[in-house]
Amino acid sequence: MRTDAGDAAGLRQVLRASEHLDGGFRYEQAGMARKAVAAYEAALAAGADPAERAEAQLRLARAHRTNNDWDAAIAEARVAVRLAEEAGSPDLVAEAMNVEVGVYQLRGEWDAGDALARAALNVAHSPRVRGILLQNRGAIAAQRADFTAATELFNQSMDAFEAAGYELGMAIALNNASAAARDAGDPAHSLTLAVRAAAVARRLSAYDVLTLAAQNQAHALVALGRADEAEAPLGEVLGHFTATCNVLRQAECLEIMGVLHHARSPGDGTAERCFELAQSLGERVGSSALCTRVARRLSEVRTGGQGMAGIAADAPLGGA
Repeated sequence: MRTDAGDAAGLRQVLRASEHLDGGFRYEQAGMARKAVAAYEAALAAGADPAERAEAQLRLARAHRTNNDWDAAIAEARVAVRLAEEAGSPDLVAEAMNVEVGVYQLRGEWDAGDALARAALNVAHSPRVRGILLQNRGAIAAQRADFTAATELFNQSMDAFEAAGYELGMAIALNNASAAARDAGDPAHSLTLAVRAAAVARRLSAYDVLTLAAQNQAHALVALGRADEAEAPLGEVLGHFTATCNVLRQAECLEIMGVLHHARSPGDGTAERCFELAQSLGERVGSSALCTRVARRLSEVRTGGQGMAGIAADAPLGGA
């Protein structure tokens, strides 16, 4: 069958959009959010199909979230919701809503995040999207220290990911479960889960998820009193997040380093400097949860407190 010039041009346009989406996802998995933003903007400009434009808009919102540009992430996510509604895709609508859920989670606005996730679950159909939303609801419950609810939501999420065959979701779920186990006072189990998350992420070449798994391993090792084993990998993780300009994750790494140095040399001032820098970075991106937590750590350092290792960093975000 022959194809006229207009059809051929349209095919080339769709292929270009698809290629930009693929490239943007690779940048996302490498933690290179700014390059992902550029790729998704190019995909949005090239896309002609409404569903494709909605997908590009959704990913653009997600990349802004990773870049800690949270107001832009929310604005772009709401545009993605509108485009997905126009495309008649309820799962894309729910997934776009989930980007905004993730922003609320990272900022510590847990009531808003959980309410929006519940609303999105009423829209979503596919196991993959439902798993993502359940995962974020579980992470929010864990951050509220409701570990019974978190465990149930994590289990439901992993069942959904298994049904969908969504291995990346499983790696993210293991990371979140690792953080929750640490929060609940079980660093040994946290370490086991983080090692499993790293193995899955490594097999998928999902470097950003792998880096978060390494961060969780380091935090669990510190809580287990194995600070010497944690220091070198933690430094590598901090270097990655610094190179990729992920300010929130830098702050979390500095927080863990502060715990490490407080355990090793409580009076030399290094822990206090780590916490002060972590708090400054948290303030820069507007994470009230991190700032509140680090302020508590600073108070303990300055008053000679010793029991800070159990206060956990933010659970790594699900929903990639």
